[in-house]
Amino acid sequence: MLDNFEHQLDACAELVARLLTRCPGLRVLGTSREPLSTPGERVLPVLALGVPPDDTRRPAHKLRAFEAIRLFEDRAAAAVPHFEIDDHNGPAVARLCRRLDGIPLAIELAAASLRVLSVEELLRRLDDRFRVLTSGNRAALPRLQTLRASIDWSFDLCTERERTLWARMSIFPESCDMDAVEAVCADAALPHGEILPALTGLVGKSVVIRDERETGVWYRLLESIRQYGREVLHAAGQEQELRKRHRDWYVKVAEETRRQWFGPAQVDLSRRARLNDANVRAALDFCLAVSDESHQGLRLADAYRDVWRVGGLTSEGRLWFERLLDKDVEPSVPRVRALASASYLALMQNDLATAKGILEESRKLAVDFAQEQSATLYQVAEAVAAMQQYDFSKAVVLLEEFVARHRNTEELDWLASALLNLGISHSVRGDGERAMANWTKLLDLCEQHRETWRRTWALWGLGLEAWRQGDWDRAEACELQCLDAQRVFDDTTCAANCIETISWIAASTERSEQAAELAGAAHTLRGHRSGPRSQFPFFAEYQDRCQAQVRRALGEEKYTRAFNKGTGLTFDQVATRLLGEPAARGKSVREETAEHPLTKREREVANLVAQGMSNKQIAETLVISQRTAEAHVEHILTKLGFTSRTQIAALVAQGRT
Repeated sequence: MLDNFEHQLDACAELVARLLTRCPGLRVLGTSREPLSTPGERVLPVLALGVPPDDTRRPAHKLRAFEAIRLFEDRAAAAVPHFEIDDHNGPAVARLCRRLDGIPLAIELAAASLRVLSVEELLRRLDDRFRVLTSGNRAALPRLQTLRASIDWSFDLCTERERTLWARMSIFPESCDMDAVEAVCADAALPHGEILPALTGLVGKSVVIRDERETGVWYRLLESIRQYGREVLHAAGQEQELRKRHRDWYVKVAEETRRQWFGPAQVDLSRRARLNDANVRAALDFCLAVSDESHQGLRLADAYRDVWRVGGLTSEGRLWFERLLDKDVEPSVPRVRALASASYLALMQNDLATAKGILEESRKLAVDFAQEQSATLYQVAEAVAAMQQYDFSKAVVLLEEFVARHRNTEELDWLASALLNLGISHSVRGDGERAMANWTKLLDLCEQHRETWRRTWALWGLGLEAWRQGDWDRAEACELQCLDAQRVFDDTTCAANCIETISWIAASTERSEQAAELAGAAHTLRGHRSGPRSQFPFFAEYQDRCQAQVRRALGEEKYTRAFNKGTGLTFDQVATRLLGEPAARGKSVREETAEHPLTKREREVANLVAQGMSNKQIAETLVISQRTAEAHVEHILTKLGFTSRTQIAALVAQGRT
């Protein structure tokens, strides 16, 4: 066995090669931050200790299922007699271990600090962790006595260009792809051609973690590694310049995303955007923190409007618009566009009062920028504001004027919004023929450009109108197509509308129990991000009428039981029930479970756990919520009788999942 040989790679590689040549049956086990790169070598990554995936409150006994928590409690009790994790300090301990990335040395040093600090005080000081985590074992090697010494050791083993790239990559708050690394980190001091060799070296030395995603390979630094690199970058006087380069790159990414958004790349762009959430937030923070940079922030935010909506982040998008518009008050085309987007997002959350204030400025700027194509974008939001005040005649006039003006422009996302709301307006006015015509135009526009998200809205509208006209088979076919397409997004508004409409169809076709369950599921989805009522309150009468019918059919007790059952369903569960899961067809659940203790989805999650992904990364990769990813991991642990993610990884390595 060769332990920690990274500082003697060449000598150890030569030794191992000679030994294996002369002793064919010999097996060598080595531990190192970097592989030997000799023939026959197999690299088995040593994963960090399992940590709680998020801030969900868990009782102490459930926290102890995570290895990092158990290690912290054991070492803390050695430092502070009688210390134990309880429901009071448990959340802080969980956050502490997560911010330390489950690294054993960091956790041991943190536990030793409890001789002086409480867990909460220690957690607040983690931004200065290299000064705090210094109380190590005096009998250990010097590099294992403090967190800084441990990372110094890794830094010293790197080449000069690897150190430079390490420092520069610390500007990324989470993951980044190769294009971002090259665009942000390369310059005369670190030429473009040296990025790949330097990155390869950092991955080989376990400084940079390589993650396989559906969108390609992404790279990240653990938080302690990132903070160390940021200190180096700051000391070199390069931090502000790198922040600006980082911001410039993500403005470019956002605007390219908008240019391609209404087309076949949309789903892939949406996935990439979710992986870039932290980078976009950092770029926007820079725009707000540095004078004369908020103008760029308006460009970025406007380009990201639909990304935030599709990702279920409408509230966050509104907050960025509010802060940026307050800071950058000079009239400009980016401000004109941002005002239109901000008012539209406000209306998507039924905040009519805020939208009215924004629209007032939009109307004034439209006069000053009358020659600009973007000057009339606000009309779509103004029409939606009219709809929310039940003035559908005004809405139709505004929207038809907008469609006529922008039919042949590049504002396809705004054109789609106009067609959608025209369909709704005509439907509420009882003009089913015109409603169908506009939703069909929207569907045709989306299919012409191979766009996916707005197509789901067109399908919802067509299904709604088919239901209103009594064509229940067509209505359900449209809504099921909508539901299936929504699986790749996190647009809870459209998903809730779709499920609610299927509930009405079920009520109309005397599937009363299903109607009640689906009403409960839609209620939960709305309450999750949009409030208890529909974004379209003018359809509330349909819901009230259908639920009254279902109540009469089931009786109050049975109705309440079915509705409450539905409130406990996730979107994925509803979609699976309504659409089916091909992998499970033809076999009973009992047969499926006997052959595979884990479901197909759980096996996918187990494989991602084995790759070292956190629950957040699993959620991003599988395009599910983080809470759902957490539930999958907990189910896997329970089914297999395991207590750590390392055990899952070992099982995957053995091919037994």
